[in-house]
Amino acid sequence: MRKWKVLLCLMCVGFLAACVAKQANLPHDAGSLATKLKQGYVQKVETALFVLDGSESMSESYQENQKFSIAQNLLLRMNTAIAGLKLDAGLHVFGPIMGANRQDSKLVYGMKAYDSVELAAAVTLAKTDGVTPLASPLTESIETLKTSKGRIAVIVVSDGMNTEKANPLQAAEELKKAYGDRLCIYTVLIGNNPAGKAAMQAIATAGGCGFATTAEALVQGSDLADFLEKVFLEKAPAPAPVVPPKPEPPKPEPPKPPVVVERVVLRGINFDFDKAVVKPEFAPVLDVAAGILKARPGLKVVVEGHTCNMGSEAYNQKLSERRAKAVKVYLVQKGVKAENLSTAGHGEMHPMADNRKKSGRELNRRVEFKIMQ
Repeated sequence: MRKWKVLLCLMCVGFLAACVAKQANLPHDAGSLATKLKQGYVQKVETALFVLDGSESMSESYQENQKFSIAQNLLLRMNTAIAGLKLDAGLHVFGPIMGANRQDSKLVYGMKAYDSVELAAAVTLAKTDGVTPLASPLTESIETLKTSKGRIAVIVVSDGMNTEKANPLQAAEELKKAYGDRLCIYTVLIGNNPAGKAAMQAIATAGGCGFATTAEALVQGSDLADFLEKVFLEKAPAPAPVVPPKPEPPKPEPPKPPVVVERVVLRGINFDFDKAVVKPEFAPVLDVAAGILKARPGLKVVVEGHTCNMGSEAYNQKLSERRAKAVKVYLVQKGVKAENLSTAGHGEMHPMADNRKKSGRELNRRVEFKIMQ
């Protein structure tokens, strides 16, 4: 009889063991996000808050694995993949009664500079028990994230089975309102309960920029890597195109100096000593010159004045300039275009006769035309 009791006891233990859900044991095969930072990606999130459902419903079996074990394993795989990122992180567990204050929703790690070893330990130590206050961690995150930096990713891993009166959708909306465009909510459904799926979808939608997915969709390492890439990274902006400087336009060649085609001495145009007055007897010569210049409007002429050597050099320079200008005024009055005429004075520097003789000095008080091309 005693042997039968022992055997019956062992059979019960075996039966109970068989009823316990298997522990999920998925590989850490999502690669490393840090390597992508060298492949044209940049980190877009500075703060990450993981929310883990540890309520009693998570101890149930789903596809021959305990739901909580699936959730733990998934978070550990995420933790391995993001280990090289620099950010602040935290882990919020809800469901089991924790701490001296007997809280059913508590931040068990962080918020602090992310350490993959410490986060893994916090995930591993989490237990299942209690009800499912799904709204509580969302509401409490408003205070938890108060000192957060930059853009925030909130990742909720749960079966979505809320058992409390507080509305998780409303809590998600209030969290989003508190942080606006800085915050995105991502949900990962454990299991396939329709009500839980709807709740998790609604929470993600309230976040605006996040999305909902399932643990089943993240079984493959490549799928999990794709999920984490969307949460934490973005393509680096394309570098601004390098615009080569416009070549400087070729500098225009300096204008060629006008070439003197001919120099004409106006015979009979000899000014009185110390005078720059065009005398009446100059008219016949100047009128002929005016007629020629009007007939050839393309000619450019420099009217040059000269003096004898009587007086100072500076005075004679000014006097020669006045004589040239006086002749120009006369020609313009006769209809020659002013823009075709310019003047220059050479003072006593270019005598054409001997200044020691009176007759030579008279010839030197002259005007010449320098015809330019």
